[in-house]
Amino acid sequence: MSGDSSRTSPSGMVPGRAPPGARPVSVPPSRPPARRSGRGSGGGAPALTPRAARPTGTPSVPDVPKPDLRSLPAYGITIGDAAGQGAPGKDYLAFSANVWNAGPAQLVVDGFRSPGKAKMDAYQYFYDAKGKQVGYTPTGTMEWDPRPGHVHWHFTDFASYRLLKADKKEAVRSGKEAFCLANTDAVDYTVKNANWHPFNTDLSTACGQESSISVREVLDVGSGDTYTQDLPGQSFDITDLPNGTYYIQVLANPAKRLKETNLDNNSALRKIVLGGTKGARTVTVPAHDLVNAN
Repeated sequence: MSGDSSRTSPSGMVPGRAPPGARPVSVPPSRPPARRSGRGSGGGAPALTPRAARPTGTPSVPDVPKPDLRSLPAYGITIGDAAGQGAPGKDYLAFSANVWNAGPAQLVVDGFRSPGKAKMDAYQYFYDAKGKQVGYTPTGTMEWDPRPGHVHWHFTDFASYRLLKADKKEAVRSGKEAFCLANTDAVDYTVKNANWHPFNTDLSTACGQESSISVREVLDVGSGDTYTQDLPGQSFDITDLPNGTYYIQVLANPAKRLKETNLDNNSALRKIVLGGTKGARTVTVPAHDLVNAN
């Protein structure tokens, strides 16, 4: 997928195959290119371009449909090649993670900055059934990531990845804490208002240029955003961790700044067992529910 070496398409898996935990969906063999992110039920939908100016007036969170961010269990779990990552003598745990939107409303976040400012102020918008904006709330920031393979604006309050010990206490936290939102995967198109024709399915359609003073990032209903954590600072450094049982936690909306219909389904855990010796670590991934794969 263009624009970010830590992204996969779709999910780094066989095309049409969803990440573990996703429900199988039937996708039409050919889909016309969408110019707006619409809703499967035919309701109104916000445009993919940001508003002309940052919102004014008193922020409000009206009683209208909101997104529901849900995490899928980590998958594609391997011991990374430390030498290949330019970090000889280190052992890394690489994995893929997906956060998706179960709806019934899109997640729509705009970022705005004054020329010369390093960060954008981010705002979440709320819409009525006809697609009219009826409220907004501040929700963190966006920052420019100039690193090769990124080179776009990242929203800083979307997800967090943590490696937990057997007692569920944090052992390591991924350095990946900012994201360019894109609809990389169809997760469940049976949910209410699912959009079968998302437009921003890769980073070339999503996250702006360095000169941008405003950006809109959207996660459609039924779709998820996958990142593969296989780089130093993103994968987990397990060099000094003892062997034993751990859990990879994928946590959506970690600061709870985004307004959702449900905050109780934001976390997903995947059990792993570390073994081996330094420089030759191993990982065993037990089956998770019906998923008997790593």
